Amino acid sequence: MIIYKISNIQLFTMPQINGLANRTVSPVKFAEPLKHDTVSFQGRGTKIINETKAALARKKARTERNLRLLDEAKTAPTKKELSGGERTWGVTYATAQVIREKIIKPQEDIHNFIHTVFDDLQDGTSAKDLILKLSDRAKSVVSIMEKSATRKWTSVKEILENMTDLNGVKIVMNHKTGQKDTEIVLDRLIPFIKMGQLQLKEIELQRPSGIKGLTQKEQEAFDYVSKTFLDKLEDIQEQVINGAEENADNIVLIDRPLPRYTKGNYCALHLLLQLNKKGSRPFELQIMGARMSDGKSFDDKRFKFFDGKQLDKKYDELVSLWKPLTAEENKAAKEQFLEYCRDANLQLRVDELNEFKSQKMINKPTGLFKTVREYNLPPEYDLNEQYKLMRKCEKQKPQEERKEESKPILKVKVFAKKIAGKIGTKNAKKKN
Repeated sequence: MIIYKISNIQLFTMPQINGLANRTVSPVKFAEPLKHDTVSFQGRGTKIINETKAALARKKARTERNLRLLDEAKTAPTKKELSGGERTWGVTYATAQVIREKIIKPQEDIHNFIHTVFDDLQDGTSAKDLILKLSDRAKSVVSIMEKSATRKWTSVKEILENMTDLNGVKIVMNHKTGQKDTEIVLDRLIPFIKMGQLQLKEIELQRPSGIKGLTQKEQEAFDYVSKTFLDKLEDIQEQVINGAEENADNIVLIDRPLPRYTKGNYCALHLLLQLNKKGSRPFELQIMGARMSDGKSFDDKRFKFFDGKQLDKKYDELVSLWKPLTAEENKAAKEQFLEYCRDANLQLRVDELNEFKSQKMINKPTGLFKTVREYNLPPEYDLNEQYKLMRKCEKQKPQEERKEESKPILKVKVFAKKIAGKIGTKNAKKKN
């Protein structure tokens, strides 16, 4: 077994394991993929010849697209994050409300569809259910306002056309599940795509930035779905769109950007889908593991705060812990905390992979995350403690979010000095 060391985390490379022996859902047998670029047509009908030529045309078009994306990635400017004075407020609360009203009805149709398709995979009667949690939502008014600001979208039309996650679905896979299990779940979508009742518009893989140094094969082991299955899914949709088209220049492709490496070191698969129904809207289907989902629910709030966005006031206790890290004198502490968050998120995915490999749950007495001990931070910054605090905050009744930040209290200013003192002392000891 090969062991890699990345930011104090051991990553074990593992072979693909078929963990379906004890599953209650029978695997779906897929059609054999095209094994060669060239096919002997002797003794075959015209229809088969045309279908094979069409498959080769799609393959050629995708190859050319991928090469173009690689070239663009080499020269693309670094994306600039908007913050502070660079961020405008985007659309007004009233405009965001108008948008919210327009996405409610489509969300009802999406809700009905996903529960019809997936409910029996998460009936809650067995620990072997493939899906732990199936949920959906229409984006909130405040979230619409905030995202419109970061993208500089200022009209209803612009947001409805460009904000692809206004409607969303989330599938959380159960513990001890692997790529083959996730593929059984997503295989449920294929008949609807073939019948034209559902359209796949985009496939986006999100990978931890911490695994960039690994080989392509090792990176693909971190994905929730295999490349082979995603290729198959893409081919099925493009076959519906293009039919027997044989000219690669005329092939219409779905969007499939290069894998995105997330700053927060989390894994996910995003599919952009749309029901073929009057008044429907695109919706983003996100799929990830149980540990990663729990971690991301916390990390989303951490990212939101340090990105200069406003959290609901029920999270004030959590904000009071993070606020001192924004002070210039605590810059070193902030970097250590963010490094700790990234490492902890990556460890969550490593734990998921190890649970699947061993088919045994990993029980940590300290909690979901690795501890803060090795990061020279006060114990209050342990993510396990902050996660508990987040859950405590969520039991409170949500209040209306404000545009302006809450004024810092005296306790926060005093605590900021404590952090600076602790970090400064430890750094001084290291130098000596």
